[in-house]
Amino acid sequence: MSKEIINIKVVQKTINDEKKRFVNARELYQWLKVGRDFPNWIKDRIEKYDFVENIDYFTVANFGDGVKKRADGLLIDEKTGQIIPKDYVLTIDMAKEIAMLENNEIGKKVRKYFIRTEENFKKVMRIALNDPKFINQLSQDFKETREETKDYRKDFTDSINQFVSVKHYGTYTDILYQFLFAERAKEYRRLLKLAKKDFTRNTMYEEVLFVIGSFETGLAGELEKECNKKGKSLSQQEFINIFNQFSSTQNWAAYQKRVRKIMATYDEELRNIKHPKLIDYKKEFTGEDIKRLLGNKNSEKFN
Repeated sequence: MSKEIINIKVVQKTINDEKKRFVNARELYQWLKVGRDFPNWIKDRIEKYDFVENIDYFTVANFGDGVKKRADGLLIDEKTGQIIPKDYVLTIDMAKEIAMLENNEIGKKVRKYFIRTEENFKKVMRIALNDPKFINQLSQDFKETREETKDYRKDFTDSINQFVSVKHYGTYTDILYQFLFAERAKEYRRLLKLAKKDFTRNTMYEEVLFVIGSFETGLAGELEKECNKKGKSLSQQEFINIFNQFSSTQNWAAYQKRVRKIMATYDEELRNIKHPKLIDYKKEFTGEDIKRLLGNKNSEKFN
């Protein structure tokens, strides 16, 4: 049989000041290939094995316009009269136990997937607790990306030195930082409480570094092109004009959104830092984020 990659979404949430991991019961049900309908299957598992609501699992449903709650607790769509299905969110411990209760090969492998995912979460959280400023360096790709982007940074500073009349490197870097993650270097450093000896980019996540470096080397090429075209050094305003034009092309808005999500989510989860200007970009911290942070490209497979 062909190999199939197990990829069940695991989400970390803070419940009563404790970080716990959860999975969606419907997704687990689909992966376990259960041969019966979902509502009866999950209710049977809960009742038969004494799982407790709001401890082992909780239920959620989309409340909105045209939705009412019936006397028996079911949610009804007022327009169609149809029952709106509830979603069950399970702790990862409950999900592991349910996987084993299927008593088959898939169940065993799904359980192993959860165990490894939970170990990865705990590993990252332990390191973050001990050294949050440099948790970003946990990534296997960090050192390589850091070295590579030093050359990109040199492209950028060299281009300013050669093609821009006003050599305000810090000002130009702040323009870039504000575009990507809405903070100047001093704001970022203050939030992370960096010492003078700490290099700002040594604390940035690998993906963030790569986007910054790619932008800098691309912009360097645009500065050179415009300087050669004009036949003279560029003014600071001309630099800003070129920056604005370059940042509006090549899908930089998508990279901007990705960088802001990483900064808002990872820092709040791992460094206990909230970026005031990035509040709207905070998302759930998932197993996929952990894999990305660890540089882990391998997933559990089963035949």
